[in-house]
Amino acid sequence: MKCQSWIAAIATVASLYISGTRAQTEIPDLGTLLAGQKNLTTFYGLIQKYPNILLSLPSTNGVTILAPNNDAFDKIPYSELKSAFEKNDQDLITNILQYHILTGPRTAAQLNPGDSTFIPTLLTSPAWTSVKGGQRVENIKQNGDVVIFVSGRGTHTTVTQKDLMFTGGVIQVLDSLLIPPANLTDTFAAFNLTAYEGALYQTKKTDPYTKTANSTFFVPDNDAFQALGPAISDMTTEQLAAVLDYHTIPGQVIYSTSLTNGSVFTTAQGGNITVRQAGNTLYINSAPLGATDILLKNGVLHVLQNVLNPAGPGATPNPQIGEQGEVFASASKAQSLPFTSAIPCTSACPTTSTSASMSGSGGVTAGGSRPTSTGKGAAGAMSSSKALGVAMARETGFGAAGLMVALGGAVMMI
Repeated sequence: MKCQSWIAAIATVASLYISGTRAQTEIPDLGTLLAGQKNLTTFYGLIQKYPNILLSLPSTNGVTILAPNNDAFDKIPYSELKSAFEKNDQDLITNILQYHILTGPRTAAQLNPGDSTFIPTLLTSPAWTSVKGGQRVENIKQNGDVVIFVSGRGTHTTVTQKDLMFTGGVIQVLDSLLIPPANLTDTFAAFNLTAYEGALYQTKKTDPYTKTANSTFFVPDNDAFQALGPAISDMTTEQLAAVLDYHTIPGQVIYSTSLTNGSVFTTAQGGNITVRQAGNTLYINSAPLGATDILLKNGVLHVLQNVLNPAGPGATPNPQIGEQGEVFASASKAQSLPFTSAIPCTSACPTTSTSASMSGSGGVTAGGSRPTSTGKGAAGAMSSSKALGVAMARETGFGAAGLMVALGGAVMMI
């Protein structure tokens, strides 16, 4: 009898120990976690106000929620998101917040400095993106464990609090909101690509280029166009259209991580372009790459420092010189920037009204219509995100049977 009593006592103590251990290590549900974070009260309030966001969460494999902190929401009046939040536009806000949810749980602890990774989000509405599998956000890890996310127009956002675990996923806290990528014409001004934009209007390529899903655009900068002078400005519409098509890869979203030495891609013009590398510099044929991985509504854009010539696909770079020679025989620098007169006034003329946009500096809209703003952009936007240092994210390796969400007194199993 004494032996049985001791066994019972030991079992009771063990049970209490196990229960206490579980209590100390139990992972909270999403609602409990958010309710306990004083720096996420605004985000928590939006989730409660727009619960449809939760209905889009996958029931297996888990998610990563990029939750802007309270200070991030204080910046909205000075951002492109101003109008959406002032008007409490449910559709806009819901889609913006869906862009803050990544497929799969991804912890900062698993990131290593290295190449960027482009992670699918739950932003899949055709009004907002035509990128297969959901619009992407770029993830970078710098030395010193600084984690960066890059969204539309090259907007950089820093993680201020890492790896808040909940049942079914993880929260990474951000210092500002992500900007959903815009279409081509909304992006040009921010990166000083107005000559290319004008060439699109002159050849009537704007509409097909902005509506073609899953596309990659290699866009020469303004200096590249101006350096050619009459060699390009005197082209017929058909010749210019062929040059533009030679800079476009339809049906493939090619991020810089896939631009490896010797890679060959077939363009909309029908000819091939070749990626070449010399030292740390990447070239497309012989044209050096400038800014890379500018996310678009329908794909990605990379900036070139020279215009490509479809008649000279075999052009190779000379790494010994800083500026590569032009591949058009009659090139001579023009005094003025070509093609910009073809841009409609409604796309780039000065205005005192900002009511048509989500901010006074450009604006993000679901349809991607360009607001009437001069916004010729800052030179700083031209710097490649690669200068930040890069990282590859891996799956965390833990799954979830579902997300138990407790918000505002209600409990839902997602």
